[in-house]
Amino acid sequence: MIGRSCHRGWRKLRRSASGAGRSLLLVVLAMLIGLGAGGPGGRVAEAAGSADRSATTATAAPKPAGWPSFLIGASYQGPSARSWRGDYWAWWAPDLFDAQLVSEDFARASAAGLNTLRIFVQLELLREIRDDNWTKLDAVMDLADQHGLRLILTLGDYDEPRVARLATIDGAIAARYASRKTILAFDLRNEPTFWMLQSAMYPNDQKPPLLSRALLERYGEQAANHFIVAFRSSDEGQRGPLAIPERFSEDEAYVYHNNWIMSYKLSLEATDWAKRTGRSDLEFLGSPEAVRWRPFLGALDATYKAWMEPRITAIRKGNPNAVITIGHHDLLIAALPSNGLLDAISLHRYVPPGPEGLADQRRQLMALRVLYPEKAIMLGEFGHRATEIGEDAAAVEETATWMQLLADGFAGGLKWQLNDTRDGTDTMGMYRMDGSPRPIVSAAAQIAQLALARGE
Repeated sequence: MIGRSCHRGWRKLRRSASGAGRSLLLVVLAMLIGLGAGGPGGRVAEAAGSADRSATTATAAPKPAGWPSFLIGASYQGPSARSWRGDYWAWWAPDLFDAQLVSEDFARASAAGLNTLRIFVQLELLREIRDDNWTKLDAVMDLADQHGLRLILTLGDYDEPRVARLATIDGAIAARYASRKTILAFDLRNEPTFWMLQSAMYPNDQKPPLLSRALLERYGEQAANHFIVAFRSSDEGQRGPLAIPERFSEDEAYVYHNNWIMSYKLSLEATDWAKRTGRSDLEFLGSPEAVRWRPFLGALDATYKAWMEPRITAIRKGNPNAVITIGHHDLLIAALPSNGLLDAISLHRYVPPGPEGLADQRRQLMALRVLYPEKAIMLGEFGHRATEIGEDAAAVEETATWMQLLADGFAGGLKWQLNDTRDGTDTMGMYRMDGSPRPIVSAAAQIAQLALARGE
C-alpha cells in the first residue's frame, strides 16, 4: 500500500518541475518514480499486487517486423483550429484540410522525437475514398514520409453498423498502400464496445450468439419487455449512449437490452473483484469467481470474432503483410480470446495522477502480457489535461508513463494527443492551440534519445 509520505513526495516532485532544466528534470524524476516502479522493492509494484509482480518476470514479445524499437507517438486529429466542427472531428473536410498546416504539425511531432502518429479514417475522408479520391490521404502519407513518421491508421471512425461495408473500405485502403512502409498498423476500431457488437449488421444476415435469445434462456430476464418499450420511447433510449437501434424489432430490442444489462453486471463484478484482490479486471475473467460467466463470455467472443474476421480478411487480401490491432478501452473485450487474431494489442487507459494511477496502468498492461505473451503490447492512448493538473504536473505524469513502458519492455505509447483541440477546451495536447510546446515536448525528445541509446 502506498503511504502518505509517498503521496507528499510525488506532489513535491511535480511542483519542482519548473524553471531551467525542466525537461531534463522531468526525465530524471520519471526515472525515479517510473523505472523504480518496476524494481523488486518499487512502491508502485507493491500497489500493483502480487499478480502484477509475478507478471514482471514475463519476457517482452517480439515486435512486428519493421516496427521501431520503441513507439513514442501521439494521436493526431488535424491542425488545432481545424480539427473540430460542432460535434465531430472534421479536419478532412474540403474547407478545412490544409496540407501546409499538416506539414507544420508533422515537423513539430518529429522535432519532439516522435516516430509515430495515429490518424483516423473519418466521415469526411470516407466520402472521398468512396469516390476513389485519394488526394488527401496520399498527401498525408507523403508528408509522414518527409518528416520521418510512421502512421497507425484507425479505420471506421464513423457510424457504420454494416460490417461488410467497413470491410470494403478497409480492403481498399490496405491495397492502395500495400507497397508503402508508411502505415505501421491498421487499427480496426477506436474503442470497440459491447453496444457496437450488439448493434452491428453482420455479413450474409448471420446472427452471432450475442444477437440470439441463448443468453436470456441461460441467465434469465434482466428487464421486462414493458420497461424496455418505455425506455426505447424516451430521449435516452433514442439518442443516449445505450440507444436501441431504430431498425430493431421489439423482440430484438428485448434481447439487446437484456444482454447489455448482463454485460454491465459482469463489468461491475470484475471491477469489484479487482479492488478486493488488488489485481486487474482482466484477471477476473479467468478466476474461479467468474465461472458462471463463461457461457456469456463465449457468446461475446464468438460475436466479436464474427465482427473482426471479415475486416481482417479484407485487409490481408489487400496487404498480406499488414499489421492489425484494435484500440481497446473496454477491458472485457480486451480480454477475449479472439484478440489472438491481431498482431499487436493496444490499450487505452486514462488514470488519475499519482502513484496509484501509474500502478493501475501498469497492472492492466502486465495482465495483457500474460494473456497475450506472443503479442506486442502498447499503450494506445494516455495523458492528462493540462488545465486540470497543470502543465508541469501533466508532463511529469506522462514522462513517467513513457519511462515505465520503456523499462517494462512494452512496444511503446501514444499520447492523446499532439495538439490541443475543440477551440482550446481540450488541453491534452503536446502543443497548445498556437503551436507552442508544453513541457512534455522536450521531455519526449529526451526519452526518444534514451530509447535509441538503450537499443530497445
